[in-house]
Amino acid sequence: MRQRAVRVLSALIFGMGVALAATPSQSAEPDDWVSVTTVRIDRLGGVNVVGEVSCEGAFARLEAGELSYENEFGEWVPIPYDGEPLFMDASTDNYTVSQPAGRKAMIQVTHGSSQLTPCYGTSPTYPNGEPQEARFACDPSGAPCAWQTNAYDYDYETFGPLFDYSPDGKFKTGLLNVTVRSTGLLIQIQRTSGNWDTYWIEEGSYAMAFTTLRAVSYR
Repeated sequence: MRQRAVRVLSALIFGMGVALAATPSQSAEPDDWVSVTTVRIDRLGGVNVVGEVSCEGAFARLEAGELSYENEFGEWVPIPYDGEPLFMDASTDNYTVSQPAGRKAMIQVTHGSSQLTPCYGTSPTYPNGEPQEARFACDPSGAPCAWQTNAYDYDYETFGPLFDYSPDGKFKTGLLNVTVRSTGLLIQIQRTSGNWDTYWIEEGSYAMAFTTLRAVSYR
């Protein structure tokens, strides 16, 4: 029987869109990082955030045999890895965007991710056989990977980028403050049999960034 993490199933994570806890990992490597590269404002005053993310530190620990999972016997053992194609996924689009609207007012919106996306990937196709999607694609070396505002079961092909709207007012092009964090770690490894083994480490990766950048218009 294939080894895989207990209590957490990949189908549960992807099928139900479980939001991940935003608790920093005590074992996170400095090479795990997240960034914001673009904030887009649509004509209704909503925001869409785009950036990059890397779980290179977690991958280094996997290669070194330092990432463990709890097996069916309740034992914590290293995840077996021998250079096979893999994907590491995290919940990255957890962020708060704010923009001063006056001396005493602030427009703000918080987005909590409900969808895991790659933070390290060396396979040309996802475990379901589909090719890497451009808006979440990883560098051929494995990282960094792209991320943007997302939600479970959102129809990107029909509606385009997903925008968040604040109850405090409409965002405008100009300087915005963004705080973002990437949490959790789902590891999917393609074995020589062609099957994908799945391991979940709740605090396997953690990265956080704060930036101020100028938003651009999206039409």
